[in-house]
Amino acid sequence: MGQIAPVGDDGAANGYMGLVTKFTALQTTAAHLLEHAELIAQRMRANAATAVRVAELSAAAEVDPAHVAAVTDVAGAFGRVGGGCKNLMGAVDGVHQAAGNLKAEHRAEYGAIHDAATASKARQARPGFYQLP
Repeated sequence: MGQIAPVGDDGAANGYMGLVTKFTALQTTAAHLLEHAELIAQRMRANAATAVRVAELSAAAEVDPAHVAAVTDVAGAFGRVGGGCKNLMGAVDGVHQAAGNLKAEHRAEYGAIHDAATASKARQARPGFYQLP
């Protein structure tokens, strides 16, 4: 993933296309994080199930109860990590949707202005020139 310039930078980085690029990058990064979190959640669920099975087999083999309890604790920890991934996925999905909405709103509000300015042969002011102090 590429480096994204801070929104506070002056110049073209905050122009119409610069912001569209940033919103797109944020949305893409959120999608990648969502996929990664899902993979981790799947792995943690599988690890938790395996640890539960190992604890069951250990108990059936009359292994020291302290060892069985430790393996059971590990299974619980894997389960908690999986739950945390689900929470993360919910937050990341919200960021993904918000970035998409923001990009759509930005296009709706400024897209026509950008198109007109781009089509004009007249030299345009730099982004932020018309902001009030």
